[in-house]
Amino acid sequence: MNGVVEIETALRQLSRQDKWQIARWLLKDLEENGHGPAAERAPVTAVPLPDSATRRRRIFGEKVLPNMVLAAREEERW
Repeated sequence: MNGVVEIETALRQLSRQDKWQIARWLLKDLEENGHGPAAERAPVTAVPLPDSATRRRRIFGEKVLPNMVLAAREEERW
């Protein structure tokens, strides 16, 4: 077997149990060699989110800004 089509054809002829056994072996082999899904995951780190309310107050002060979506909806004709 030297082609993907030949391998696919041979796999289709196997029983379901044999297919699962090959799949488990392949996933285990990929993870051991650093190519599996576990190796591709980056460590999860908490990213601090910006405080948009504080930024808005720093820029605009205590002004009340209109909701632009509501203002645009009032202008539209339905």
